[in-house]
Amino acid sequence: MDDKLKERLKELIRNPDNSTCADCGSPDPQWASVNLTVFVCIVCAGVHRSLGVHISRVKSVNLDSWKETEVAGMEQTNNIKENRNKWEATLPQDFIKPSFGDSIGLKEQWIIVKYMNKAFTPFDYVDSTLKRINLDTKEGWIVKKGDVVKSWKKRWLRLIDSESLQYFKTPYDTKPCGTIHLRDSGQVDSVSEVDSKPFCFIISTPKRRYLISCSTGEEMFKWIQLIRFSVHKLNNSNNSIGNYNNLLNNNSNGNNISSNGSHDS
Repeated sequence: MDDKLKERLKELIRNPDNSTCADCGSPDPQWASVNLTVFVCIVCAGVHRSLGVHISRVKSVNLDSWKETEVAGMEQTNNIKENRNKWEATLPQDFIKPSFGDSIGLKEQWIIVKYMNKAFTPFDYVDSTLKRINLDTKEGWIVKKGDVVKSWKKRWLRLIDSESLQYFKTPYDTKPCGTIHLRDSGQVDSVSEVDSKPFCFIISTPKRRYLISCSTGEEMFKWIQLIRFSVHKLNNSNNSIGNYNNLLNNNSNGNNISSNGSHDS
């Protein structure tokens, strides 16, 4: 690659607006998606690459050869501008973005929702592949691993007033099998496949870890976001929900689970 192009690329990554990964905030990104015009870290670059070149064309700033047109395209924008004006233009104000300390599984679903589904592009953005994500839905089927009886059971999970999660045998039951209070929980993140169950996430409390499996990666991503926001909201009482709720979305964050005297819990 031409030395002048190398220097222009180095100048781009020295720009403070490109100083962190566009997707997870990891410092000093050394990779880029050429067609999406964002700089990303090596972990997120791996996720981008897995989507295929029809979604994201990934190059190393230092190891790959760049064309003049590619460098020029990156010079027209920066990570902050691309996120603000396009990829995260309609992200809810209180949305909790995955950070560099989160699991690869969560980052993967975030990147899929953000770039493949184009879920948070401007509301006037027109694309046949666009798929908005609806975070208003606060209940649905999951599969949960029991505490006493170590088996997986299908349960109807419901977020109650952003303060607790309750799970039922059916959507019509009034008495829950268990209740998850959302103020004191710790880790809420995706985990690798457990017992051949896909799209699993964990809710950690001082007493135990709760394993939940979802039918799709998007469902897992939505539940993690809802639970995380609920926890954050409970621990920051002055936090307010953004206007995006009126258009499409709402968010949450979750914590601690207490059983209701059932072996299912």
